[in-house]
Amino acid sequence: MFSRIKKEGNYVFGPGIKSTYDYDYAALSDTMNDAYCSQLCTKLENWQKQHGEFDVVVGIETEGIRIGYRLAQMMNLPFYIMPHNRTELEQLAIPSMPSDTHWLIVDDIVTTGTHFMNAVDNLDIEEKPETITYACMIKRNPDNLDFSAVAGSPDKEQKWVRHERFDFIDKRLVALYSEPE
Repeated sequence: MFSRIKKEGNYVFGPGIKSTYDYDYAALSDTMNDAYCSQLCTKLENWQKQHGEFDVVVGIETEGIRIGYRLAQMMNLPFYIMPHNRTELEQLAIPSMPSDTHWLIVDDIVTTGTHFMNAVDNLDIEEKPETITYACMIKRNPDNLDFSAVAGSPDKEQKWVRHERFDFIDKRLVALYSEPE
């Protein structure tokens, strides 16, 4: 499905996770993004029937903004930008939301879930199934990644999402495409 933006090479993500390929979602035209957003929106509409309506969409910098903004337009929901660091977030002033707000947090690709968890931490929202849903275009399969530089390194291990937190993400994640094993 995303073969035209899949790039072969030697890539290193976050704390040292290695891969022989990456996806360049930014290379997609706006028309292609709109088409993919339409497909993801259909999946999210079905998700909401079982898990409750979304109240707000947050797009994670950078391509998550592009996707999240379009989804928010399609669903007629408020949209906010989630920068990668808390200092920049303070300048954007996301308003306080009630504790029962159902957040849709969007990114282009989920590799380890770190950006999702950083968004939850920065927004200071509780990880409850009824208040958080994650969405992405591409869910990377961890079995296709090389964690050897991370495993056993306390400095690096703290920079990627622990298994128990990723389990929460996985149960609340709506992906347009999930890599096979």
